[in-house]
Amino acid sequence: MSSSDPVDLVLVLEEDGTPLEVTEMEATSLQSLLEASGIEAVIVGAEMMPNLPYRIQVPSDQAKQAAEIIAEARAAGSEGAEEAERAGEVSGDIAPAE
Repeated sequence: MSSSDPVDLVLVLEEDGTPLEVTEMEATSLQSLLEASGIEAVIVGAEMMPNLPYRIQVPSDQAKQAAEIIAEARAAGSEGAEEAERAGEVSGDIAPAE
């Protein structure tokens, strides 16, 4: 997203239609996941009050896809993260864990 291109950003929603609320660390991880999937993502939250939840905004035309990607990642949980890490080790993208 270029700052000169107006984009209609919307909050990523949970399956029940409520805004996704996460910790700052989870928001950063989800932002990386979405961007790796070709979806620009913006984290919004009260930086001065880290105890409040963070939310993620994406272009409105990609909101449904973003929610699906996040739901799949959450369903995969730590097993999915470990599998992705092993896949990266096999492909040579990352060094093997010791």
